[in-house]
Amino acid sequence: MKDAKSCKTIEEVRQEIDRIDREVMELLARRQDYVCEIIRFKKDEESIVAQGRQDQLYQQRREWAEELRLSPEMIEEVYKTMVRHNIQKELELHKQTKNS
Repeated sequence: MKDAKSCKTIEEVRQEIDRIDREVMELLARRQDYVCEIIRFKKDEESIVAQGRQDQLYQQRREWAEELRLSPEMIEEVYKTMVRHNIQKELELHKQTKNS
């Protein structure tokens, strides 16, 4: 991995951005594996939505964003989108296990 300041061309910068994006996506795939497994511990739709956990998660991610000098608003938006999709996935899995 190259330090951002050591890149000499726009192509080098883009190449590093692409590499990092791939790493981010690999981490998101790992996270998704856990999302699919957590359903084993959730008994109903209320526990899937888990509004209290969502609120806690968003607040903590905002704090982490500030520590990393990222926009807390952007990070919260990213996580809200991700959590919304995860809840849909969990609801689908819950319905499948309920019907089997």
